[in-house]
Amino acid sequence: MHVLVCWLLAALHFLLSMLLLPPFYAGSSRPALPMADGSGAALADLLLGGDPPARSERLIEVLCGDPPLLLWAVCTAADKDDLRPRRVPEVARWLADRAFEVLAWPEGSLAEPSDEATGETYADLVEVRLQIADLAAHRAREGDPAEAEFALLLGLLYGPEDWFLAERDAAGCETAEGGGENGGSPALPRWLAELDPQQPAAAAVQFAASVFSGEAGPQGASEAGLDDCRRRAAEGRRRWLEPAAGLGERLPVLAPKLARLAVLETQFGETLEREKLEALAEFAAGAGHEINNPLTVIAGRAQLFLRDETDPERRRALALMNSQAMRVHEMIADMRLFARPPKPEPEPVDVVALVDGLVEGFLAAAERQQTVLRRTGADGPVEIEVDPVQLTVALRAVVQNALEAIGRGGQIEIDVRPGEDHLEIRVIDDGPGIPPEERRHIFDPYYSARQAGRGLGLGLSKAWRIVTNHGGRIDVESSPGRGTVFTITLPRL
Repeated sequence: MHVLVCWLLAALHFLLSMLLLPPFYAGSSRPALPMADGSGAALADLLLGGDPPARSERLIEVLCGDPPLLLWAVCTAADKDDLRPRRVPEVARWLADRAFEVLAWPEGSLAEPSDEATGETYADLVEVRLQIADLAAHRAREGDPAEAEFALLLGLLYGPEDWFLAERDAAGCETAEGGGENGGSPALPRWLAELDPQQPAAAAVQFAASVFSGEAGPQGASEAGLDDCRRRAAEGRRRWLEPAAGLGERLPVLAPKLARLAVLETQFGETLEREKLEALAEFAAGAGHEINNPLTVIAGRAQLFLRDETDPERRRALALMNSQAMRVHEMIADMRLFARPPKPEPEPVDVVALVDGLVEGFLAAAERQQTVLRRTGADGPVEIEVDPVQLTVALRAVVQNALEAIGRGGQIEIDVRPGEDHLEIRVIDDGPGIPPEERRHIFDPYYSARQAGRGLGLGLSKAWRIVTNHGGRIDVESSPGRGTVFTITLPRL
């Protein structure tokens, strides 16, 4: 879904200016090719929906008029699916099937050609390829009609290195030998690079290229026919440079879709995390019940043997067995509390006073590790209807987590922010932060993130359960090296 949102953002930009296509890996370089505004608008229409056959026909027309887009699609298809097309419609079908996946621009890559002169240079290359493809298809059709469509495809792909040289010139890079980021020609699909020049379609393309370059005479091609090729190519060049039309028609469709998708993406992440924790709670409830029964037998037998045992060593062994069984029992009790917590018993509570009491209880531990702990935000009484015992447990778990994360030094703020219908309590620490790969596990029972200073336990899991049982939510904002903010949002009533 994230790819779809990114594509639609890019699609809005399509309608405003000529873009560079998403970069693709080609050997040791990562070139980016230009795309006409009209092609971008057509692709936007494609992804907005409509009749599939009509979309496919439109894509064929677009690819036949936009050689750099066709080259990009051929190179990308070869890299991802080892596609070796012989006709433009094969490329169009592939692009229609994979559009949402491959039309995704990395952040910051929605670059435009540097100036008008660069756009004209690209347009000149387009015109040459349209001429060559037109004449090559006509030539191949006379010798072997089956080769005409392949000749059209190869003609549009003629001289691929010219695009990469033009792109490098536009970026202000010097041409160097031996490939690399700014030098040499990128690796092309093997089927294209190793194409036999004696093959009928390839030979037709070479003939057309030599005719239009002036290296060879028409050899059977009439001047009138060549003039028609030039006229059609010039018209194609004009269309390629033409700004996209229909902005006013597309924006009302794109904008609400983009807004809905952004909301759905957020809701999907929240729902996934909630469902995962609910599943863990169900597992904890079942496993706790099953483990508790044999554990009770073990602890009971150890106590029975201990009562009659007189040997000191055996008494120590039995006492250790009993204490460890009780430790497991306490862990199971925590798991069952996470899975099936008691129903909250709300009552009016002054959250400022509750937080002040919590801070006072943690001051000694904070001083031992030289951490500054203080409350900020609202000064006066802030009343809310919650279960005071459960809310204290949740806040204590989050503050304890922050103390463990900091380790020594630093500071922690508990910020109380009242609103009209809700209350926010933010626990802010300047510790090491939470890496993105660990963020999605932060509320998992017994998940260990030791590199962030956090150990095993059910503290944050219980906090999540308590807050959600009160009809609220708990959010985390963090990045490595920039601290962490836990935000507990609760309804006032």
